[in-house]
Amino acid sequence: MYGYELLYREEGGTEYNCNNGDIATSSVMAAGFLSMGVSEISGKKKAFINFTENMLLHGVATLFPKEQIVVEVLENIEPSGDVVSACKNLKAEGYTIALDDFVFRPGYEALIEIADIIKVDFMLTKTEYERTYVVKQFKNKRIKFLAEKIENNDDFQMAVKAGYSFFQGYYFAKPVIKHSKGIPPSKMNHINLIKALENKESEFKDISGVIERDVSFSYEILRIANTTYYYRGRKITSVKQAAIRMGLEELKKWAYITALRKIGGDSQDTIVSLCAQRAKILEILCGKIGLDERKMEFFTLGIFSMIDVLTGCPMELLLPELPISEESKKLLSGKLDEGKMSNCYKLTLAYEKGEWAQIFTLAEKLAIDVEDIAKAYYEAVAWANNFELN
Repeated sequence: MYGYELLYREEGGTEYNCNNGDIATSSVMAAGFLSMGVSEISGKKKAFINFTENMLLHGVATLFPKEQIVVEVLENIEPSGDVVSACKNLKAEGYTIALDDFVFRPGYEALIEIADIIKVDFMLTKTEYERTYVVKQFKNKRIKFLAEKIENNDDFQMAVKAGYSFFQGYYFAKPVIKHSKGIPPSKMNHINLIKALENKESEFKDISGVIERDVSFSYEILRIANTTYYYRGRKITSVKQAAIRMGLEELKKWAYITALRKIGGDSQDTIVSLCAQRAKILEILCGKIGLDERKMEFFTLGIFSMIDVLTGCPMELLLPELPISEESKKLLSGKLDEGKMSNCYKLTLAYEKGEWAQIFTLAEKLAIDVEDIAKAYYEAVAWANNFELN
């Protein structure tokens, strides 16, 4: 993953509809930098932020770390001499410049010469000619192209073929699943490990023993146990020590996540990170609705929410093998559409997509504040970033 885009949304809508772009960008900055800190949200990745003409001219971007932000020049900004000069100054200071929703018009040549990234909206550019023209026309060794609002595999494949380097869209939260008649043996080994971890009678020594049988698995658990999140002034050198420091429930969580990473392979870290974020959000929401005793159940629902993508197998083949509750299995198979767990799960997915009408409806059903959902989401992202999951 290269970065996150921090967007402003007004209550009640799924699209950007703030008449004052300065207010919108300021809101994003306040949330992203002042309240939490950009590193909490984006970790070591870049944070893409829209900048208005007024903010560019006043050098607002220089208030923030050049290593962590990408300055997005909005498509409605005219490339006046002052704007071009402001962008050149940012470029000279080491900031990354992106042109948002780019459609070439005469007069934009000066901005193109400065740009590091050109973003093309695949919802606005409908034809293959429109989507490939920009790349063919302005491709060089410096400029990278980002295809945004990728909604399906056809768009993704077209973008790859056309020469785009970065991709953004909801498609990546649910890619096409390769159908299989069975679970590959290598994947099944890790699922069996997960099942062993979930043995209700397991104790520290039992779970530690399961983890220690796999060297790479042990290494990953030790790496996590020695992060600043868990560090207590003394380096952890064994899985048994990690178990004592983390606690049984925390150890299980990271064992699940580590198993997911091994199932998905190196190319699927972004999906694993999304699963971890969902798991943490669901765990937090579970506490908000008075079901603290079910936190681990809600967590594992999020963890396994995309295991079909990670294994390349249909969910119906996987569910009988997973150590999760019957309610979770019904929900993931699409056979459950009511109840608190279902509503929390739907709320989590809606928040990922910014579907605000759905968010407010589900929040009302669950009797929780929308602000609590936002806090849960940011806490989950920061939690996952602590362990460099993507």
